[in-house]
Amino acid sequence: MVRLGRRVADLVAAHLARVRDEPVQHPIGRREARDLAALPAVAPEAGAPFDGIVATLQARVFPYHAREPHPRFMGYVPSAPTFPAVLGDWIATGYNFFAGVWSVAAGPNEVELTVLEWFRGWLGLPDGTRGLLTSGGSNATLTAVVAARHAALGDRAEDLPRLAMYCSGQAHSSVARAAWIAGVPRANVRLVPSDDRFRLRPDALAAAIARDRAAGLVPFLIVGNAGATNTGAVDPLHAMADIAARERLWYHVDAAYAGFAALTDRGRALLAGIERADSVTLDPHKWLYVPFECGCLLARDPKALEAAFHVLPDYLRDVEARDQDVNFADAGEQLTRYSRALKVWVSVNYFGLAAIRGAIAECMRLADVAERLVREAPDLEVLSPAQFGVVCFRVHPPGTDDPAALDALNERVNAAANATQRVLMSSTRLRGAYSLRLCILNYRTTEDDVRAVIELVRASA
Repeated sequence: MVRLGRRVADLVAAHLARVRDEPVQHPIGRREARDLAALPAVAPEAGAPFDGIVATLQARVFPYHAREPHPRFMGYVPSAPTFPAVLGDWIATGYNFFAGVWSVAAGPNEVELTVLEWFRGWLGLPDGTRGLLTSGGSNATLTAVVAARHAALGDRAEDLPRLAMYCSGQAHSSVARAAWIAGVPRANVRLVPSDDRFRLRPDALAAAIARDRAAGLVPFLIVGNAGATNTGAVDPLHAMADIAARERLWYHVDAAYAGFAALTDRGRALLAGIERADSVTLDPHKWLYVPFECGCLLARDPKALEAAFHVLPDYLRDVEARDQDVNFADAGEQLTRYSRALKVWVSVNYFGLAAIRGAIAECMRLADVAERLVREAPDLEVLSPAQFGVVCFRVHPPGTDDPAALDALNERVNAAANATQRVLMSSTRLRGAYSLRLCILNYRTTEDDVRAVIELVRASA
């Protein structure tokens, strides 16, 4: 076991040590992957030496993926875990903790409660707030939607078709998906208009709720963005909290991407109002630098989660939570769950908050640098300014103003820049316009990397 473990540790450490020198991505289609990998279609009857297994993976599997920890992986919302966080994950899986109930994992579950208390304090949520770590933001948001639905209806399934919920058109796709899974009719997921900075308009929100009440619907949930995936925009969190309180609706804030920016002075100011939420989604596998999968849901009233999810069959009566015990299985949909808290706890303890805070602040500064470089270039145009680590822009040559031509040009530029394998950008659409999008979250990324990506965009154009 020690020999094999050292082999894997050497493999991963070598990968991370040279990640800057590797292609950012090497995308191939399924047919090409099947031909290149040539993996046996039938499972072997006899075992094989471990070194041979690793050699097969190195030759046929590992080359064909995007390197999320690469300093020029600036597409989507990257994940750049620290090596101590990877080791924390390895410890959790090696011990194979069953973190669903207290009695069989009191130690690891106390670590999870400690981590949740850290998060609560960082966001300024009130004492007593608690929740659980999840597979990611999508699962955390689904958990919140189900809890909000139960708080509104209890067991009155006949009212389910009348439920209505509200979010910005900039909300993450997981918000609408969570509503559909929870039984909210698709037509009743209201996409409220945004202002010129892609923030939900409180006046439009209040009007939508009033219209739905007049039509006999049952408004039950408002979802705010605290760092929208598209642009990094933050909705007017205080104004939305006021409306939620007045209308007696559950108020959920999606801070999956930007929530941990609250560790910085700048981020805390931008996220003001998040502390008024009934529930918050966070993703430690984004800006807290731990590996996939690690999301989080915090709930102001943990009993609301238990009311929605608690089930106690006869075969679990031996592990029923007693006194101050906490069964995380009672707060979400997973019974069997591993200890995601170990990777967070190990990494934060190893580096300390000052180092993590500094890394987040530097990423926000580099997004500002990217915006400045775009504004200085005569053939580039900012479509959404730097917010947290996100900046959206496009190529806009002087004298070219046809929207279709600009969209087509930028789509080709995005493909050409990514085809060099020196960068991974992503795209989006903002008010119908095709936009290039950089998302800078990696502690390895430097100002030289940002300059090189902007220069590559211009050269591709």
